[in-house]
Amino acid sequence: MRSFLPALLLGLIVSGADAGVARGIHQDGLVPVNGTELYVTRSGNGEPIVVVHGGPMLEHGYLQPYLAPLSDSFELVFFDQRLSGRSAPTVDPASVRIATFVDDIEALRVALDLGPIHLLGHSWGGLLAMRYGLRYPQNLRSLILVSPMAASSDLWLREEGVVAERVSERDRQERDAVSSSEAFADGEPEAIERMLRLSVRPQFHDPSRLSELQIYVPGDYQDRSAQLGAMGVDLESFDFHDELEDLAVPTLIIYGSAEPGGPIGGAAIGQRLPDSRMVTIPAAGHFPFIEQPQAFIDAVREFLAGR
Repeated sequence: MRSFLPALLLGLIVSGADAGVARGIHQDGLVPVNGTELYVTRSGNGEPIVVVHGGPMLEHGYLQPYLAPLSDSFELVFFDQRLSGRSAPTVDPASVRIATFVDDIEALRVALDLGPIHLLGHSWGGLLAMRYGLRYPQNLRSLILVSPMAASSDLWLREEGVVAERVSERDRQERDAVSSSEAFADGEPEAIERMLRLSVRPQFHDPSRLSELQIYVPGDYQDRSAQLGAMGVDLESFDFHDELEDLAVPTLIIYGSAEPGGPIGGAAIGQRLPDSRMVTIPAAGHFPFIEQPQAFIDAVREFLAGR
């Protein structure tokens, strides 16, 4: 489940980068962007790294503590995508498309006056980061793709199949117990959080680390999830591998060694991007920043230092 999408779609100001460097930015709150309001938090000093979380409809919090060490050299800009986390709970249904999510990143970059950015995307966020690079390459310093969703629906489904084979009987029984509970039917956040955790457990190299994954579930999760169903039309069939051949932006691709997306979708992405390198982190799965935080940060620092 490279992207969290199956579980979610099935129902579940300080302006100016230079000013930020001088003062040390810290900002939390809603920012009007592209017809909605996105929740944004900023901290740190230096060139901006905009972080695009997975999901959709997760939020930035599960990434924030593991990327925090980079704030000593970079300004970290986290945001919750439309309909996600603490961002506005309703949007125009016509805006629930991949292209709009990509344009949100650009609108946020402009609203915050960030200038050229490093763009880091995890999982589904990696797909958005690639699409952003294809649409706005002139605004990128670099791309960092962490366990990114595949660049075609065929490879994405192939990865999903591998993960499905890892689901144990225990996993199935626990998922069934949660999905059949009254709390889950009523949309109680604790039950939904439990289901999300069970959904990603097979994606950890060491499942005992699952407790370290922070998941925030808003009280209106079901309403937001229903709105996100409109995204399905964009995910039925897609393939932008050929377009990646023209994306001459320095790119780091990171996978855990236990992540099936590495040799499937990741290899295909790396072969097409003209200025990319792939790092495989041992003893880690879909969340290498949780299972091997130091190795993850070292890989990112080395890439950014060597640009």
